[in-house]
Amino acid sequence: NIWCWVLGAIGVTLLFFVCVDERLFSDASLQVFYFGMSIYGWLQWRQVGEGGVLKVTSLPLVRHLLLLTVGLIGTFLLGRFWSLFDAALPYVDAFTTSFSIIATYLVAMKVIENWGYWIVIDLICVFVYLERGLPLIAILFSIYTALAIYGWMSWRRQENHLSI
Repeated sequence: NIWCWVLGAIGVTLLFFVCVDERLFSDASLQVFYFGMSIYGWLQWRQVGEGGVLKVTSLPLVRHLLLLTVGLIGTFLLGRFWSLFDAALPYVDAFTTSFSIIATYLVAMKVIENWGYWIVIDLICVFVYLERGLPLIAILFSIYTALAIYGWMSWRRQENHLSI
């Protein structure tokens, strides 16, 4: 639903302050990125394709291997950077940040595999927030994991329906 982009902008604004307070600097920076992507995603999804709907697409394996490589390089660079600032869990935080950037772009482009990225990212975030003593946010990310599974199944049905 296109209105999820608006609700997402509100949610990331609130989470930004929690992440700063917990010294999860990559996650805090990521919330700023999410805010911008909420605007981009909303604009992107307003464009309509064939049948009045932005079509669900899929990427070839080679493109995912490239995205994984970029994500791992981003993890290393961000982890090193945030280590200089006494960040909590700098490399784990950097991993979720790097791959969240990739996954968010894939959502905006309506690439179905984004949900696989989100499932992994959200599960890792559950453990990060539990480790940081933030059980309510860990529960939120557990819900995000369930929503990612639902999203994948829903988009799969949409992809199959549109290709018939």
